[in-house]
Amino acid sequence: MLSIIYLVLMSLLAGVLTGIVGMASLTLYPVLLSVGVAPVIANATITVAQVGAGVGTVSASLNELSHHWRQAIQIAVLNTLGGVIGALILIHSSNGGFKKVVPIFIMLAGIMILIPKPKAARKRHTQLATGMSWVAIFLVGIYNGYFGAASGLLMIAVLSKIVNEDYAIYNAMRNFASFTNNIVAAAMFISTISIDWAVIVPLLIGLFAGGYLGPVIVRYIPSKLIKLAVGGFAIVLALILGYQAYW
Repeated sequence: MLSIIYLVLMSLLAGVLTGIVGMASLTLYPVLLSVGVAPVIANATITVAQVGAGVGTVSASLNELSHHWRQAIQIAVLNTLGGVIGALILIHSSNGGFKKVVPIFIMLAGIMILIPKPKAARKRHTQLATGMSWVAIFLVGIYNGYFGAASGLLMIAVLSKIVNEDYAIYNAMRNFASFTNNIVAAAMFISTISIDWAVIVPLLIGLFAGGYLGPVIVRYIPSKLIKLAVGGFAIVLALILGYQAYW
């Protein structure tokens, strides 16, 4: 009973963070490891459960998406195509190799989110830079399908250079892209990888509720504060997981 309450509370937190910047995997991965779920199975299980979070985040983001569906769909399609490749990589990964590469991606995401964007970059939207950003969306999709921890941070960094809108707008686009990506990846995992169904229900409950609250919170908290807190957390977690994986 205590483990169920623990999973619901942590998935609620993960859902809120997912709606704010996309951190369900980053938050729940060590949680599932702590209750004895193997690394690859833990990631696949989180991906399946995140479909519930996606229902919540997209529902709460409809206001921000109302005038941006065309661009949101373009981003989602490209990101999801990358997710298919990432999911295939995960299906053929070992638990040991997976555990060692995770801290590297989390550290990268933390550093990226903490490095301030040069003011001049906002005025420079060359065709080359835009093209590279769209390629980056595809690459982040691959990573999201493979693991996803901190993929939200990477997507936020990329979308901030493509979408000339407030944080709440491109965060809503990220929520939609993550939702479509997770649906496809979850379908692939269910048919190929053992899912820990015993933890799915508490994860779904917490992720749906938290996922709905996240985008609402974004409307009231300064984005600089969000990025600072998330980036710092990512670096600390990367150091902890890196220590566990390599020493």
